[in-house]
Amino acid sequence: MKAYNPENPLFSLHVPKCAGQSFRNLLQHWFGDRFFIHYFQQNGSLPPRHSLPGGACVHGHFNRAKGMGVEAYYPGAEQFITILRDPLEIATSNYFFWKRKGRQRQIERGVIRAGDEDDYRGIDDFFRKRSRSHIFNFLPSSMTKDNFREVLEQRFVWVGLAENLEAAVPVLAGRLGFAPAAIEHINVSSRDEELSPALRKDFIRDNHREFELVDCVRKMWRAAGIGLEYPGREENRG
Repeated sequence: MKAYNPENPLFSLHVPKCAGQSFRNLLQHWFGDRFFIHYFQQNGSLPPRHSLPGGACVHGHFNRAKGMGVEAYYPGAEQFITILRDPLEIATSNYFFWKRKGRQRQIERGVIRAGDEDDYRGIDDFFRKRSRSHIFNFLPSSMTKDNFREVLEQRFVWVGLAENLEAAVPVLAGRLGFAPAAIEHINVSSRDEELSPALRKDFIRDNHREFELVDCVRKMWRAAGIGLEYPGREENRG
C-alpha cells in the first residue's frame, strides 16, 4: 500500500456503519488540533472546506453521490485510509439503527410520517426498498467496481476491517508514526429480527462487486500474515 507522507493531508473516508465514530475518536486523539471533520452541518448544509496545515487529517462522510466527495472538496487529495465491513452487515446495521433511533428522529423532523412508504414494516421491507450497497459512493471517484484493487494499492495508506480492528489498528499506528491505542466499540444497535434467506441471497447477488472489494481487503491482510475473519461470514455468503 501507499507509504504515508506526514507533510500531506490524510483523508479518512468514513463509510457509514463501519466503526466511524470509534475511529474518529482515535484519530482525534492522535492528530489533536490537526484533526478536522467532514459531515453535513446541523442545518443540513454541506460541510465547509478546511484550509489544511501540513500533517492534517480529515475524517467524515465523503459521499460523492451527494456532492461532497473527497476529490471534489480537496482536488489534491492523494492519501487515504478507511474501514470497510461486510456489505450485508452494513445494511443490517443501518436497519437496526433506523429502527432504534432513526425512525423517531425522522418522524419528529417531518422527514417521514408513520405508516408511509419509508416507514419500514420490518427488516425484509427495508431490504426490498433499499437493496443496493453504497460503499463505493464514499470512496475516491477514481475508484470503480473494476479497478478497486489498483486504487487500494496506489492511493490507500491503510484499509481496516470493522469486524477485527484490534489487529489492524496497531498496523495503522505504525504506518502513521503514532503509539498504538485501543479503539472502543460504540454506537452498536441490538438485533431482534432475521432477514429472510431469499432477500439475503438477492442482496449478495445484486452487490457482488462490493463483496469482492471487502474480500480483496481481507486477502491483503492475510498476505501480510494477519487473518481477519467476519463473524457469520459463511452464513452471509450462503
